[in-house]
Amino acid sequence: MQLAPMDNCIRAGKRSAKSHVRYLKYIILLSVLIPALSFSQQHNDPEESKIQHFTEKVQKIYGVDDRLINGYPYQAPGSVIASHPYFLTEDWLSGTVFMSGEAYHNKQIKYDLEKDAIVLKATLQDRISKIIHLNSFLIDSVRINNHLFIHSRKYFPADSVETFYEEVYKTTGKSVGLLIHYSKTYLSQYTNVAPRGRFSDMEADRWFIRQGNATKVNRRRAFLKQFDQKDRQEIRRFMRNEDISYRRATAQQLQQLMKFCSGKITEN
Repeated sequence: MQLAPMDNCIRAGKRSAKSHVRYLKYIILLSVLIPALSFSQQHNDPEESKIQHFTEKVQKIYGVDDRLINGYPYQAPGSVIASHPYFLTEDWLSGTVFMSGEAYHNKQIKYDLEKDAIVLKATLQDRISKIIHLNSFLIDSVRINNHLFIHSRKYFPADSVETFYEEVYKTTGKSVGLLIHYSKTYLSQYTNVAPRGRFSDMEADRWFIRQGNATKVNRRRAFLKQFDQKDRQEIRRFMRNEDISYRRATAQQLQQLMKFCSGKITEN
């Protein structure tokens, strides 16, 4: 990949205020497209070095860490589609993005469950806003409100489908945990209320992790099977006392349940 022409654009942009404004639009577009192109070239080290040099120059112009806005242009669904594809709400939520050991706090974030996309509203200099579909390959985790979403590579093989799981609970040794995967789908069901279709209700699949193995535990019976027979009655009693309905349990209730059950889990 040849970056010299783009470096020339940056230098040319400094020659005069008028030319700077003209090139500003091109730089914003390039700052989004270049990371996507570099990703497709198998992370060649020399190319990454050039791109890093380029993005550092972009950062000086915009005052934005380009490692964070690394991604792709995001196209929001049309307003004529009933409901929305996002986690919790279609409003922007304050959150933290973790990338390569860096934490970016107080960012405006949405999680598009239909596209499986972490979406960032980046404010550049001069209050210019850019909506970015973040490159999931570069994200370690994202915290939205009290929900921590972990990239799938933490728990699943590298050749698995890339997605995000809410990490509800993990033991100290990290070999046992409970994850939730959320999803929505577009439904081409046309009615007077939804003439262009609608998005489904949010679905949640729960996964019990033990020693690198994942078991779906959407039902209470499947969850209880993860524990020894002698412990199951005690777990049922705890759920009754705490008024926890497993099927309708919130992430917070599941965390409470896992804390109780953790003493009955053998990690080795």
